[in-house]
Amino acid sequence: METNEKKTKKIRTRGVGIIDPSDNSFEFTPFNDGPSSQANVRSCRGGGKAWDTTGADPSRMITLKTKKSSANQYADVLDQFITLTKDMKPKEPMKMPDNLRVVSEDGLQCWVNESKGELTFRGTINIAKHTRDWQAEILRQVQLVVRRLPASERFNKIINKIKKTGGQNHV
Repeated sequence: METNEKKTKKIRTRGVGIIDPSDNSFEFTPFNDGPSSQANVRSCRGGGKAWDTTGADPSRMITLKTKKSSANQYADVLDQFITLTKDMKPKEPMKMPDNLRVVSEDGLQCWVNESKGELTFRGTINIAKHTRDWQAEILRQVQLVVRRLPASERFNKIINKIKKTGGQNHV
C-alpha cells in the first residue's frame, strides 16, 4: 500500500448546477467566485479581527469577541479594540470620558464619575502572596484611598464643583 496518497476533503460550494437531459451533461457555476473582499486582515488575542473591505467604497471593519463566562467582558472587548485600532489616530482631541481615574497604584484604582457624582474604587490583592495577611492588605488599600484622594487635584476639583452646585446637577 502506498503512503504517498493524498487525502482530499470535500468542500461545500454554493452555486448553480444545470443538467441537460438531451445529452446527460452537467454544468456547475459557483457563486462568489472572485477576489476576496477583505484586505489587510489582522486578528488579536481574544478573537477580535479587523480588515479593510475592497470595492467601490472601501471601509474598515472590526469585530470584537468576548466569552459570556468572562469575569470582565468590557475589559476584554476594550483590550481588543485598543489593539486593533492602534494605527488609527484621531484628527481632533478625544472628549474626556465621564469616568476619570484619579488613583492608580499598588493594586488600587479609583474613578470619579462627575455626571453621577459617584466614586468607584477597586483593589486587587494577590492572595497567593498575602495568604495570612490578606485582611491587613485590604486595610492598607482602604487607607491608601483615604490618603491619595485628597492629594489628587482632579478629585478635589470635582468634589468642589459638586459642593458648589449642591449636588443639584448630579443624579
